[in-house]
Amino acid sequence: MIRFCFLFILLFTVIHCTKTDPSYEKCERADLDYLACSLVIYQSYTYCAESAANISGSTETKAAAKFKCDAERLVGSFFCEDLKKKACGTK
Repeated sequence: MIRFCFLFILLFTVIHCTKTDPSYEKCERADLDYLACSLVIYQSYTYCAESAANISGSTETKAAAKFKCDAERLVGSFFCEDLKKKACGTK
């Protein structure tokens, strides 16, 4: 019983200290910011892809419009990931 109480107190202390640590809070906030950033990128890509699908013209013109959307999505994804890494202190 004493072992159980000791383990419980130790576990509670470790979890509590970890969750109140400023770096933990920074990383938790960075995760939320990353999700919001990713959502914006996804919505932007969806709008761009729909617009590109409605472009009339040659195959090259349509392909260029789709490529532009894909490139913007890729750059946006890297941007979101970079923001998260910088905020959380990882490289």
